[in-house]
Amino acid sequence: MKAFTTTYLIGLAVLAVLDFIWLTTMGNSLYKPAMGSLMRAQPNMIPAVAFYLLYVFGLTYLIVYPALFGNAAFSLLDLAFRAALFGLIAYATYNLTCLSVINAWPVSLSFIDMAWGAVVTLLTACATAYMVKAIGIDRLR
Repeated sequence: MKAFTTTYLIGLAVLAVLDFIWLTTMGNSLYKPAMGSLMRAQPNMIPAVAFYLLYVFGLTYLIVYPALFGNAAFSLLDLAFRAALFGLIAYATYNLTCLSVINAWPVSLSFIDMAWGAVVTLLTACATAYMVKAIGIDRLR
């Protein structure tokens, strides 16, 4: 339990930092022009926090933790691939749903956001695995 909780909390911190950087640098230049009046002036933090908590739980439970502590630990390349695929699928679920039900949802924004989902999830998983290994896996068991 200690190993899972530590891995989860590190992943949560990494994703929060990376997504904060992305959203503060790209929010006004990418999302606001593309989404127009659909975008809130200030985000509703309750669903945002719920997303991060659930998303990192899924990433930790399905990919990072098994890679580090599972019976069949896999390579960094495999971890990166699985994380990128997880991110692409999760972000595609949101973006493709928006494309299907919201008038004039920007296609270009969807592709950029799906690519970001793959990249940020890959970076989060790899950085988390690196930090957990730096702490010492044996110390966490």
